[in-house]
Amino acid sequence: MVDEITDLGFERLEVEYRVSENAVPGIEEAVRSGRIAVSSVHNFSPLPASNKPSNWGGDTLSLSSPDEPERSEAVNLTLRSLELAKRLGAKALILHMGEVDTGRGFFKELADVVKAEGVASADARKIRQNLTEARDVRKPAFLDSAVKSLKELLARSEDSGVTVCIENRYFHNQIPLPDEVIHIIREIPSPRLRYWHDLGHAHVEEVLGFSSHLEVLDLLEAHIFGMHIHDSVFVRDHKAPGTGEIDFAGVFAKINRPVISVLELASSVTKDDIRRSTDFLAAL
Repeated sequence: MVDEITDLGFERLEVEYRVSENAVPGIEEAVRSGRIAVSSVHNFSPLPASNKPSNWGGDTLSLSSPDEPERSEAVNLTLRSLELAKRLGAKALILHMGEVDTGRGFFKELADVVKAEGVASADARKIRQNLTEARDVRKPAFLDSAVKSLKELLARSEDSGVTVCIENRYFHNQIPLPDEVIHIIREIPSPRLRYWHDLGHAHVEEVLGFSSHLEVLDLLEAHIFGMHIHDSVFVRDHKAPGTGEIDFAGVFAKINRPVISVLELASSVTKDDIRRSTDFLAAL
């Protein structure tokens, strides 16, 4: 894995939640030898030995769960990821915070309606309104648990030097929405708590009519520590930059300072796609 990444000209990688425990010693050796550096680690990592990449991910345990045993286990596993980040010299640990339990059934229904009738149609507005109302009623307990988990993580890792980053998500019922990022940061005014911006996720929120990507950046740019960079066609994301609909020039005009930037691409993206996308990004 490291060889393929360095052969493409990259000097840093993100260790994400499908990296197995067996792969970690090889990555550590590559870091020690100077073959690669690690920019960031994505919770939960490494993949527990009893799980396979197909059935484990960043959402399996929720840091925002009102169920205390689940929340506590999620915190403990996150601390394991944070320790890995420290060992690898990573600057950031990226977190999926969880979701409000409205379910995700709205997503396909809304996407189908937007495609057929338009994002401003009455049916699309009604689906968004119903979801927003249901989410608003149920979210306080989940948001409180998210804040509790983050306070605990920061308190138990004071000497790590790793910045904890909360990521915007793909489904609208997930935490945090843009205003929730502001709420969480106000509740926990720590220099080690920042925001991680995923371009594809923000685009999906925009095309489904929830929020403007560039307006979100206006609100949250000052809090951004890093970005997951990929392109999207409607709600299909993790495509090579320059092959989809995202206004990269507009996005980068909003972020005119150095942040960690990670290409987060689907396995269907080829090496040639990656080379073309890095040329495309370099031109911007």
